[in-house]
Formats: sequence, C-alpha cells, structure tokens
Amino acid sequence: MAESVAVYFEDHSQSKDLGRRALRGGFVSVAMQYGNGALQIVAAIFLARLLAPEDFGLVAIVTVLTSFAPLLVDFGLGDATVQRSKITRGQVNSLFWLSCGIGLAVAVVVAACSPLIAWIYGEPRLAPIALCSAITFVLGGMSNQHLALLRRSMQFGRIANIQILSSLAGIAVAVIAASCGLDYWALVLRPIVNGFCVVVGAWFVCRWRPGFPVFESDVKPMVRFGLHVVSFSIINTMGRSVDRIALGLFYRPDLVGYYQNATALYENSIFSTLIQLHIVASAALSKLQSDVDALRQKYEAALSTLAFFVMPAAAILSVVAEDLTVILLGEKWRMAGSLLSIIALRGIFQVVEGSQGWLHLSVGRADRWRNWGIVSAAVQIVAVLAGLPFGANGVAVAVVIASLLLALPSIIYAGRPIGIGAALVMRAVGTQLIGAISVVAGGWWLQTTALTDYSSFARVLLLCGWCTCIYLAIVVGLFRLIEPIKVAGSIARDLLGNR
Repeated sequence: MAESVAVYFEDHSQSKDLGRRALRGGFVSVAMQYGNGALQIVAAIFLARLLAPEDFGLVAIVTVLTSFAPLLVDFGLGDATVQRSKITRGQVNSLFWLSCGIGLAVAVVVAACSPLIAWIYGEPRLAPIALCSAITFVLGGMSNQHLALLRRSMQFGRIANIQILSSLAGIAVAVIAASCGLDYWALVLRPIVNGFCVVVGAWFVCRWRPGFPVFESDVKPMVRFGLHVVSFSIINTMGRSVDRIALGLFYRPDLVGYYQNATALYENSIFSTLIQLHIVASAALSKLQSDVDALRQKYEAALSTLAFFVMPAAAILSVVAEDLTVILLGEKWRMAGSLLSIIALRGIFQVVEGSQGWLHLSVGRADRWRNWGIVSAAVQIVAVLAGLPFGANGVAVAVVIASLLLALPSIIYAGRPIGIGAALVMRAVGTQLIGAISVVAGGWWLQTTALTDYSSFARVLLLCGWCTCIYLAIVVGLFRLIEPIKVAGSIARDLLGNR
C-alpha cells in the first residue's frame, strides 16, 4: 500500500521515458474521451426525443450561470499538485480539505442565489433547478486531489475509465427519468449522479487517503498558483458562457436550447479533445520545466500533431453539421445543426489557442494565464454583444471571429518567457490550417452544387470521404507533412505491443 501511494509523490526529475508515456497517455485519454463523447451523443439522441427544447433551455440557463462554480471548487489546486516538482503528503492533505471547504461554500452560495436566478429570468422553475445543482459542487471538492494525483503519475487511462463509467451512470439515470415523464429533472439528475460516481471511482482507484491538514510554508505558493489558475478558468468560462447567458436574457428558452445542444455536440466532438490533451500536455511539459529547449521542441511537435488531426475534424464537422444533427437528434433540431455548422469552425482556431495553457502551467506562470484570460473574455463579450442583435446565428458567427482573432496572440504571449513566437506556431500548424480551410470550401461547394438531392445519411458519408481526400491531398500530398502520421503509428505499435 505504501509503495503504491509513493508513486503519486515522486519528483518530476525521477520520471523516465516521458515521451512514450505522454504519447500513450494522450492517445488513451483522447480515445476514452471520444468514447465518452459517443455516450453523450447517444444520450442526446434519446433525450432529444423524450424532452422538449424548452427543457434543455431551462437547464442550460442554470448551467451557464453556474459554470464558474466547478472551477472555483477546484481553485486550480489540482494543477498546482500536478505542476509542483516536489510535493508531500501533508501538502496534498491541506489542498484536499481546502478544496472540500470551497466546494461546500460554493454550494451554499448557489443554493442561496437560486431565488435570485428565478427572479432575474422571470422563470420560477429555475429556483429548484439551481438548488439541486448545488449538490454537484460538494461532490467535486471530494475528488479533485485524487484525480490530480492520478494525473501527476500520468495514469490517464484510469482517469478516463472513471469519467466514462460515471458518464454512463448519469446518462442511464437521465434516460430513465425522462422516460418516466420527469421532463427537465432528468437533465438535473444527470450531473449529480455523474459527480457521485466520479467520487466513488477516484477514491477506489487512487489509494491515497487524506489525513489531517498540515499548512506548511510551501502550501501558500501552491495556493497562490492555484488562485491564478482558477482566476483564468473562471474568467475564460464566463467569457465562453456569455453567449448563452445573453441569448437567455433576450430570446426564448427554446432558442437557448437549440444553441445549447449545438454547443454540446461541438464540445463532445472537438473541444473535449482539447481539454483532455491540455491535461496530458501540461503534466508532461511540466516535467521539462528545467530544460527550455526540450520544452520548446516537444511543444512544437505536440501542437503539430494535434492540429493535423483536430483541424480537419472541425472543418468536416462544420460541413456535415446540419445533416448529422438531423440524423442524431431528429428533424425538430435542424436549427441546432445550422448553428453547429458555424460553431464547429471555432475548433480550427481553438487548436492553437487551447495550447496556451500547456506553456503557462509548464513554466509555472499561471499569473500570465490569468492576465490573458481577462483579455480573452473581454474580446468574447464584445463579440457576443455585436452579434446579439442578429440572433443565435449572429452570436455564433461572432464567437468564431473572436476565436480567430485570439488564436495567434494567445501563444505569442504565453510563449514569450521561453522564446516561443509566431514563427514556431505557423511552422507547426500552417500547413494544417491551409488544409482545413480548403476542406471547408471544398465541402460546402460539393454540398450545394451536387448533393442537394441526396439523403442526409448519404450526404454525410460522401462529404466525409470527399473532405478527407482534399485534406490528405493538400497536407500530405502537396506539403509532404507525414510526421504526425508517424507519431500516430508509433502510438499504435506501442499499444499493440503491450496487449
């Protein structure tokens, strides 16, 4: 038992075979995330047919208003545990109890504000939704440090298993509740069940058990680091949520429901990959914080590989979004598909912007990450306000433009302390960007000129094949970019060799 727990507290300098472990961990984590995303889409298929757009809209309003709360519960203390070169059991004990205390405090505040939320939106049903949702924040505080220790020891496969099984449990309860006629309460129960199962799974897999808190002198810098991380996370989340908050204030709940489901499809297919790779990359690059040259080299290789696969995926999703949404959710959700075709374009640029956290955390400059979060949120708020008079489509276009404007400057700022600039970024992703833009143009051209009489299913298949051929012809055939394919092959060989 003592030996199994000791692995969580190893110094970063003691880690061996970092590259292989990071690649394997990244692949497993992303694969499991896509499995989780598939579960979410299956759940959406069932729930979209059992519930009305208004049900999704009501829960979405509460969700976006309280989206900062889970980040406040974590308080960046998970990242502080992962990033720290050396860490003791006493420090983790202190961070665990601090996280639990914050979770309880946030839950009380959200519960107390539930009548206020209902009053602001003029919708009494929002009060009990917010009150019950507060339970998830207590649960979050109980699992954060266990998951952080698993990340620190790069056990990403175990984390992914916990997440996917917990999601499955939450989805099962939600579908059963919706089938029993509980309407929007099915969507309220889902995250509560999910959070409870994460706690059970994290405590079962991670054998560390919290003791009495010991507030050593080194705890204060870790809390300060966490404060910077959570500052960025809250600001960034509020910036990303302002689109649905604004739509909820000025438009009907059903319109928010369409926008929310479009956003959910994007996040479960594209954005969730970026989140998972942030977890892996920040943990891996933190182990190179004493070797800046190696850190730059690994960052460039990782960004190039990520862009090679995610940029075309986002482009293809934009092209097939409307047909895919109708296939998955039904004809009544066609408007959500139209919105998804716009929102998916964010993924092309968020590949770059999303990697800024790798750099800020790996070099221990979470304060700069917080500063950039303020700039990013301001740009997104201005964009949403500009698009709001034009309805949901206007807001969707505005947030895509904001992502385009923020992508390159975010890395220039994040990379300044270690000499990473625009030249490195364009060298890493320039070819993939050209390929992704060509995919969007070629896909939309074929769809509007030759495939209008085809069924939705046939269009999706033909467009996926056509777009893939365009991308490979340009990126691999014309520009001869094959290194990401070699990386993927080495991961596959590593996984097959360990079976």
